[in-house]
Amino acid sequence: MIGITLPRDASGDDHSTTGGPAAAPGAPGRQDAGSGDATENEAPEGVHRSGLGPLTKAEVDRAKSIALHHRDALRSARDVDGGRGPEYLDTDLAEPADATGARTDRARRVEVLFYDYGHDRLVKRTVDLTSGTVERTDTATGLQPPPSNDETRQAAALLIGDALGAGLRADFTAATKGRDLTSPGQLRLRGIAFNTAEQSAPAGLAKCGRHRCVRLFTQVKDGPWIDTTNLVVDLSDRTVGRIH
Repeated sequence: MIGITLPRDASGDDHSTTGGPAAAPGAPGRQDAGSGDATENEAPEGVHRSGLGPLTKAEVDRAKSIALHHRDALRSARDVDGGRGPEYLDTDLAEPADATGARTDRARRVEVLFYDYGHDRLVKRTVDLTSGTVERTDTATGLQPPPSNDETRQAAALLIGDALGAGLRADFTAATKGRDLTSPGQLRLRGIAFNTAEQSAPAGLAKCGRHRCVRLFTQVKDGPWIDTTNLVVDLSDRTVGRIH
C-alpha cells in the first residue's frame, strides 16, 4: 500500500457538484486534499529550503522533472488524455523517517504522485531534492486521491458530451438565458474521487476504485450551482454512470 498525505482541497478549477440535473442554489462544502502545481503554503522563490519548510514552486517543478526522467520506468504510462507519460497529481513533503517526527538527516525529501492510466495504478516517487535523485518508487491499485485539474476538466468534458449530461446542459441553458453548454471552460468545477470500496454503487460503476472515477460539483460562472452529484465519470474507460 502507498501511504498518502494530501493536505489540500479537492482539485478543480474552482468548485464542483455531482448528481442529477437540478439547479442547486448553494455551494458545497470544501473537500479534503487535492492537486495543483505547488503547495498551499508555498515558500518564497529563491529561498534555499531544507527539512520541513514549505515547498516552493521551483522545488515542485524540479521534483516532477526528477521523478519523470528517472530511468525509463514511466515511459509506458499514460495520462488522462491518453498521452505519453503519467498524469501528475500532487507533490508534498515526505513523512519524516524517524517515528518521533524528526529528520534523521538534512535531506529535502518530497513525494510526487502520478496516476498511470495505461495500467490503472497510482505511482508515488520519493525524491531527494538535496541530491537530485529518486530514492524509491511505489505503485498501488485501488487507491484514489483527489483528481488533478486536468482530470476534473476531462471529466466535465465527458459529462457534457454524454447523454446523462442532458440535465446539466438544459439547466445551463436555462441559467444563461439560452446559451449552449459546450465546454468545461463555461463552468466552475471541483472534482472528487469516487471509489466503490468506500461508497455503494450500481453494477455499471463497479469498476470505480480499480478505475479512475470522478464526481463533479458544477457551477455556472457568475451563476447558480447545478446539481450533478448522482453522476460519476469513469476516466479510465471514458464513460458516465448514475449512482441511483
